[in-house]
Amino acid sequence: MKTLLAGCLAFLFSITAFGDSDPKAVVEPLQIARDTFYEDVSKFQAGQLTEEELVTRISEQFAPLINDRTVALRVMGRFARQATEDERDRFTDRLETSLVDAYARGLAAYGGEKLTLPDEGVILKPGRAVVEARLESPGREALPIQFALGHKEGKGWLVENVVIAGINLGLTLRNQFADLVKSTGSVSGAIDAWSFESVSSN
Repeated sequence: MKTLLAGCLAFLFSITAFGDSDPKAVVEPLQIARDTFYEDVSKFQAGQLTEEELVTRISEQFAPLINDRTVALRVMGRFARQATEDERDRFTDRLETSLVDAYARGLAAYGGEKLTLPDEGVILKPGRAVVEARLESPGREALPIQFALGHKEGKGWLVENVVIAGINLGLTLRNQFADLVKSTGSVSGAIDAWSFESVSSN
């Protein structure tokens, strides 16, 4: 399951956008990201890319294209209000790094999954959209995936959350952050304790 989550999330990380009101524009970047991902995996499987080169390519695409600040504040949840601006900045950086490491490295275990996308996304309201997709794996039941995206001026559609087969990854990470606050005794301690393993354990 972890491999499937990591593999399918990698499709997310090459998203850019072309407008905030066209339902087709929400899906088009996902389609481009999917096809680019397949090309990179084919090169990896053909020996044209090393595992580290593949990880680097995905990481370079992912880092600037997630709405890292929004995701970080949501993962911090109620503790975001208690945190200082410096702590919020620090966690934004640590979360982005951990997501890049976890999901980019998950690609090494790619097992032939195929991401099926609709022709259009659903605009919930200005600047908010979802895309309902399916991840099909050889010999396994297809997994429903819901991509939640937000439109940011100058950057386009950015990933803010994903729900895979009913598992809300944003909520899962929020619970993990809360557990770290409890175990370390402070928001600052939770930020310091956050790592690659915090994400890759999902």
